[in-house]
Amino acid sequence: MDVSIIFVNYKTINLLANSIASVLTETKDISYEIIVVDNASGDDSRALLFEKFNNKVKYVSLPDNIGFGRANNEGIKIANGRNVFLLNPDTLLLNNAVKILSDYLDDNSEIGVVGANLYNEDKSFQPSFSHNYPSLGFEVSNLFHALFLFNRENVNSTKNPKIVKSVVGAAMMIKQSVIDKTGAFDPRFFMYAEEEEWCLRIRKSGHKIANVPEASILHLDGKSFDFSADRQKRRLEGVRTLYRISYSPFYCRILRVVEYLTIISRLAVSKILRNHAKIDFWSFMYDNRKWE
Repeated sequence: MDVSIIFVNYKTINLLANSIASVLTETKDISYEIIVVDNASGDDSRALLFEKFNNKVKYVSLPDNIGFGRANNEGIKIANGRNVFLLNPDTLLLNNAVKILSDYLDDNSEIGVVGANLYNEDKSFQPSFSHNYPSLGFEVSNLFHALFLFNRENVNSTKNPKIVKSVVGAAMMIKQSVIDKTGAFDPRFFMYAEEEEWCLRIRKSGHKIANVPEASILHLDGKSFDFSADRQKRRLEGVRTLYRISYSPFYCRILRVVEYLTIISRLAVSKILRNHAKIDFWSFMYDNRKWE
């Protein structure tokens, strides 16, 4: 088996069905399996997938919603592929991306992870990778409106692969041999930032990470997550978990101070300017300022 394609589903059956259909339509000249891990959606997704795709999908039903990374780990446990492709339900393959990414992994022994070029619905570029790792320097730059210091290009408009620090987890392919070496997603994460931490471990193990622009995938970002406040809270929890895992307690205490200063300064300015959208956002951030 060349590739195991793993989807994590949580009440996204219509998006998931379309994504699986795009895989079946676009993927050629390579052996693969499709694994769906359901995070206790509480719907009839199993029956709908069987009705639409018959035995082309392996279905794993979880009793609880355990989050993105941990659910993917359950899929990885039963994966038979030489390479493992983690794919979001809100994606649509635009070409034979599975084979393109798998071939690149097979042909480059030093590469442990690859990601595709992601596109918005209007086919404009969507951020697909990062050259930075979350840090105190990033947070201080954000406080002083100097994020341009970290604004390295996160899209690839060329035809050439790029070595990067991490790829977006919406379409991320990893060698099974690398997973055996580094482990999978850290179970301390529920959702968000887990791919950055895993990519760091993979880089520390001696492997490189690449964006392969030839592989093209449409990413309907956010369509699989209905509640923006809940989404933002999960994002905060993910980044804070990453900081706790990556840095010392003293480092994290400084991060908390910088984050707090950013929140209160942005909230004050938003109120002066009477920008109600930003007032709502920074008020939300203030209400969730305490790290768990």
